[in-house]
Amino acid sequence: MTAVLKQKMMELGRDESGVAFAFTVTVSLIIFLFGFAIYACGETVRQRIELQNAADAAAYSGALVQADTISRVAVINKAMAWNYVMMTRRQMDHIVGAWLLKVTERWRHDCAVTAAAQQLCACCWHKIEAVNWRVGVDAAGGAGEGIVHQLIRLNESQNAGIPAILGGLAEEAARNPVPLLNSLRSCIASMNQAEKELISGMKTRIEHAVEFAVNANVSLTENDRKTREKRNIQWALYELQDAARYFEALQSDDESRFLGFGDFSGSPVETFGAGANTWLTLADGEGFQRNYRQTGNVLTARWFTYNQIWWHAAVCHYAGFSAHAAPPVTGEQGRDAYYTGEKASPMVLKSNFFQPDGAIVVGVSRPLNNPFAFIFGGGEQSGIYSAFNVGGGSQTMWGVSGARAGYRLSDWKEGEYRNTGKIEDKDNLCVADWDALFLPLRDKKSTAGAGLLEDLAKKLGASRSFVGRDYSSPYSNIEFSSAREHLHH
Repeated sequence: MTAVLKQKMMELGRDESGVAFAFTVTVSLIIFLFGFAIYACGETVRQRIELQNAADAAAYSGALVQADTISRVAVINKAMAWNYVMMTRRQMDHIVGAWLLKVTERWRHDCAVTAAAQQLCACCWHKIEAVNWRVGVDAAGGAGEGIVHQLIRLNESQNAGIPAILGGLAEEAARNPVPLLNSLRSCIASMNQAEKELISGMKTRIEHAVEFAVNANVSLTENDRKTREKRNIQWALYELQDAARYFEALQSDDESRFLGFGDFSGSPVETFGAGANTWLTLADGEGFQRNYRQTGNVLTARWFTYNQIWWHAAVCHYAGFSAHAAPPVTGEQGRDAYYTGEKASPMVLKSNFFQPDGAIVVGVSRPLNNPFAFIFGGGEQSGIYSAFNVGGGSQTMWGVSGARAGYRLSDWKEGEYRNTGKIEDKDNLCVADWDALFLPLRDKKSTAGAGLLEDLAKKLGASRSFVGRDYSSPYSNIEFSSAREHLHH
């Protein structure tokens, strides 16, 4: 028996049958594990890329809203400057017309009074207009026997005839009707309102654009829906401020800059005409509003009333004349609602727009689940599948991206935009070519505050085990021994 057992053992040691099966099982298990690992890594990488794309698209979409808003404000500023000039010119014409209308009304009144005084003479042939009684001035602008009927003195500098003034008023009424001035004033008011609405609604539009971009670029998988603890995709904007924080109205001492928006390069007098800055003055404060102010002999008209004096005996005897100065008619006496101009309030960017609080920084997170959770239908993963659990199934994958609107000047190369520093005053906000640009998150001067990652991690439900590290360093200091704890990054 011993010899037989020894012989069988020797034969079994030399027998190679079944080795291939054992080898196949071992290799298949290794290949199986490698396949699972490749799938798990590939799925995680795919989700990470999708997540970062969503963050990039969301930040870029928010910056596009910025760029669109700023471009619209710049275009309105250009149109507002042109309308402001046209409105002010017509306002000046209207004020002169209203004053001259008051002049002719007063002159007619004085004519009626003067003619009535001449009726005291019993001789009808002593009551002839422009002969026995007159309302006007002499060639030198004074009074005396040489008074010319219907000739009046304007601004103590020139004489003008009433017929010429009446003819000019008729032409001006046809050329500069009040409805046209009203239209320009309404246009300025609507532009002011449009800029306010664009700016006040920018924050909400950015939020909507970010939400739409996130939903369009990342979504939960069937595997996510099979897990026991279902979590959703989350997004957050880092310290998004109200847009009014970045805009301000131009001050009245910047009128030349404002006029430059409409390509008017001359002085106010050259742009508006004579009278600007003398009787049509600029109000102080924000925005631009020109109002009438009476100064000295500007927009003044004066004349004298002249009556011949006769007394009766057997015949009429000339007893001289009586000349009296009429009260001057000033521009102020013709005042109406149009003497006060419509206020133009063009908005420009403040320098803080190009600082961190003007950046659009978006964080997006999604649950990092075991990629084989669907096999267990939400149950506890066991066996080899449990090797792909990360952080007990409660870890989060998240990504961050930043962007901001940038501008391009006409003499720059195509596609060259800037969104850092400060835009020059002459181009702010005159440049209407704006587009979105990505921002480096490491640049704390233009993009991120000190607590950016910590704040977003809290809002997104992500672990703080990585956010406290020096993210501005060009090198990662993650230890490979603890790499599993950081897979969600």
